[in-house]
Amino acid sequence: MPPRKGRPPKSGRTLSRQDVLEKALQLLDEGGSKALTFKALADALGVTPMAVAHHAGTRDEMIASLVASAFEGADTPSNAETPKQRLRELMARYCARATRHPELTKCILENPSLIGPTLTGLTRQIEAEITAAGMTGEDARTLLCLIVDYTHGFAFAAAAAPDQALSIDDFTPALDWVLNRM
Repeated sequence: MPPRKGRPPKSGRTLSRQDVLEKALQLLDEGGSKALTFKALADALGVTPMAVAHHAGTRDEMIASLVASAFEGADTPSNAETPKQRLRELMARYCARATRHPELTKCILENPSLIGPTLTGLTRQIEAEITAAGMTGEDARTLLCLIVDYTHGFAFAAAAAPDQALSIDDFTPALDWVLNRM
């Protein structure tokens, strides 16, 4: 989206959509969804709340933009040889991003309309790999839910205990256990 013209910021500097989104993600990461208000964002940027809305749209539009940016490329197909290996790579890539921005991931879970094309594409990739592994019907749906729920649970646990420094190396053994039962 091209920069918009409007009232100059209080600080006299030029405000861009990118500035607003970067600060919004920072506020969200640091304080959660309740900390991300137009007033707080405007105060942090030295502008008016209207200037924030002018550059970012509605709150949902702003969060959808953050989702698109934070999860960009998560739906890139894997070149691994087997469906299990491709699923492992897809989920590890997604988990790394969800762990980096758990408050943003919570926003998505609270409002699925924020999912966007990248995460919809990721879900299609996961479903395709489960089908390629020979699973169909209720078994395939159960596996999809199990993998997604485990990934979110791990991401939130890692975020809740930053001093524990959980990493993708801690995530993949249990994922492998599930995938080896396909």
